[in-house]
Amino acid sequence: MLPKHLEKDIEQLDAEGFKQMLIIAGNYLKEAEEELNNLNVFPVPDGDTGTNMYLTLSDAIAEIEKSEAETVGELADQLARGALMGARGNSGVILSQLLKGFADGIGDARVLTGQILADALEQAADKACQAVMKPVEGTILTVARDVGIKSEQLIEEPNMVKFLKEVIAEAEASVKRTPELLDALKEAGVVDAGGKGYQIFLTGLLYGIVAEEKVDYQQQDCGDEQQESVITEREIEFGYCTEFVIKDAAIAVDAFRELIADYGDSLLVVEADRILRVHIHTEHPGEVLEAGLKYGQLIKIKIDNMAEQHQERQEIENNKTEGVSVKQGVEEVEDDLAVLAVAAGDGLKEIFISLGSEYVLKGGQTTNPSTQDLLKGVEKLSAEQVIILPNNKNVISTAKQVKELTDKEVEVVPTATIPQGISAMVAFNPEGKLEEVSAEMKEELQFVKTGEVTYATRDTKIKDVEIGEGDILGLAEGEIEVVTSSSNQAVLNLLAEMIAEGDSLITVYAGQDVTMEEQEGLMASLKEEYSEFDVEVYDGKQPIYYYILSIE
Repeated sequence: MLPKHLEKDIEQLDAEGFKQMLIIAGNYLKEAEEELNNLNVFPVPDGDTGTNMYLTLSDAIAEIEKSEAETVGELADQLARGALMGARGNSGVILSQLLKGFADGIGDARVLTGQILADALEQAADKACQAVMKPVEGTILTVARDVGIKSEQLIEEPNMVKFLKEVIAEAEASVKRTPELLDALKEAGVVDAGGKGYQIFLTGLLYGIVAEEKVDYQQQDCGDEQQESVITEREIEFGYCTEFVIKDAAIAVDAFRELIADYGDSLLVVEADRILRVHIHTEHPGEVLEAGLKYGQLIKIKIDNMAEQHQERQEIENNKTEGVSVKQGVEEVEDDLAVLAVAAGDGLKEIFISLGSEYVLKGGQTTNPSTQDLLKGVEKLSAEQVIILPNNKNVISTAKQVKELTDKEVEVVPTATIPQGISAMVAFNPEGKLEEVSAEMKEELQFVKTGEVTYATRDTKIKDVEIGEGDILGLAEGEIEVVTSSSNQAVLNLLAEMIAEGDSLITVYAGQDVTMEEQEGLMASLKEEYSEFDVEVYDGKQPIYYYILSIE
């Protein structure tokens, strides 16, 4: 219930007021991050909806915080671009589409009015629903659609405070209805986390409108490690990471990109309203800046000496890197086709690299990489054709965004699990053609089954089975099938459920919390129980999951 004192009569906001409104909405969503994370339909430690939505909005607001735009239309466009680049997970990608539709509805408006806000929320819903091939009722898309319909009904309401209060009331009612529309929510006794997140975002907008004091945005400190990448010898050759913005650029984005392409690598040039944002790794940053000066005023100039940073951080990054891992001990080759894989755990990284993956970007459950993270990884590869293996169902939609943001040819093989990713890598042919190779890799996904062993984060009841906080859970293709008190026993019980006629290979990836003694004990049990199978156990060192199982 909203406080009764929110009774102000506000009929329009200028750009500064609009920015303030969004900043407060971001802070408000941050406060609800853990609440949203805990609204998962399964009690496994994968609650990341709140984190993904907040981080996506955080990157979007960081974009407008540094903006010099004087109209709400310009700010809305920059907000949408920041959200697209920062989108993480399915909920983050959908939020980025909502904000894109929101920006489309605002258009080139100088100020925000109630009618424009109504159009923006209506178009936000349309854009998000169009982005999802098969929208599911009882999710954030349902809540957004209900909000859009209500907004259309209130389009003649001039007071934005009154307008938002009624829209938020509709959002609350829609969120409460989600369990009646989606059986998984009803069974778990929760509402949809994404829908709740959207309701909270709208509530934050209301508080932002009525705020009297200017606030600074408190962006979450994710640590440099999440964004940093291991620096390759080629990158040190082009040793200066150079970034700048050309204001009122008198040159097209494609033309400027082509103009400076030979100055270095990792080139990224994006455009919005005659503003070019440039990123390049180069040995001669002065020459790049001079090229930019010919076409407009330079602002936001940033030059980093990567060789010096690399020397200082090398030991830390070798032990703790969360960015892109490059093949070690192999002379760099200008490949035509390369793979970027997403995985968490040093052992899993080594496995993907040994199978031919050029880069491994740290990510997975609870640590979904953003669109920007994936784009940076793609741009760092020397190959002009790249296959992305998301290896997590919540990263697939984010990976698909990259295709529209790079000049390289990118295909996403929709691997939803680590075993699927490894199976796909076995079929990878670096000398083949992109479409044919990606198609062959996709074919392999049907031949592997995935099991996972983790723990319950809360008490609940699933499929009439009572689950207590701390219980060990066995998941077959994401569905809870086993509840026990021992991770090794969970593996045996899960295999008994999953093994079918024709299966002949069991591969186990042990997590970072599994001791060597436990691994050896499991191996002995598997050899005794499944003597006719080929059984392999690898030290994956992944977080969250005690064991990941692959059955073929």
